[in-house]
Formats: sequence, C-alpha cells, structure tokens
Amino acid sequence: MTAVNDPLQALLAAGLLPTTSYPPGSRYLGTPILSYQSGDGRDPVRYLRRRLVPAPESMALLGYHSVVAGDRLDLISHAAFSDAQLWWRIADANTCVDPAELTEKIGRRLRITLPPGTPGAADG
Repeated sequence: MTAVNDPLQALLAAGLLPTTSYPPGSRYLGTPILSYQSGDGRDPVRYLRRRLVPAPESMALLGYHSVVAGDRLDLISHAAFSDAQLWWRIADANTCVDPAELTEKIGRRLRITLPPGTPGAADG
C-alpha cells in the first residue's frame, strides 16, 4: 500500500493523530517527523528532524552531583529525577557529546537541572 492510499498517513497528514509515539520523558518528544521524496516514484522516506541541544543557561539549576567511583548516568538520573531514563537531561545540562565522559573523572561536578523553559532556581 502506498503512502497516498494509506489511511494512517492521511490521518497523520491531516494532523488528526500525533506524528510521534515517543513517551513523555523522551528527548525526542515533540520533534517532528519529516519525509523525503526522491522523485523516482518510490514511497517517501520518513526521518526524525534533527534535535538541537538547548543552551545550558535555558535550564534552571536544581543542584550538583559530584561523580564518585561506580557512578553511572542512569543511577544519577534515578537519584535526581526518580527516572533512570532521563539521563540525557544530565548530558544536555553539561553540554556533553559523549555521555560516558561525564562519569569518567572522579570528582567531576555535574549540573542537575530542570528541563529548558521550566521556571526554577537560578544558576549561581
């Protein structure tokens, strides 16, 4: 069935269904799904729009965590947010490209923040 005749695609195109099925805690929630049409008659290729990491100053500071031996981002996230799957918020708050680097150095001070745009404590 082509995308033109697909009822699901018609509902998505009309904005009657959400375009992503990411859970509420996902870093991709709200990131649009786009499509690329090659022009050669094949069905469009759907892809997730690029996610830009927010600026750290857009996130209200909750506190800091000093890395100790055996720390992992999922464990730190669980302690900070009661959700191990929100580890990516710590990576975003510390402008990290490789999350593994955040726990490599014992004593490193990690920023723990609220999501961007959430009012809260000032960094200081």
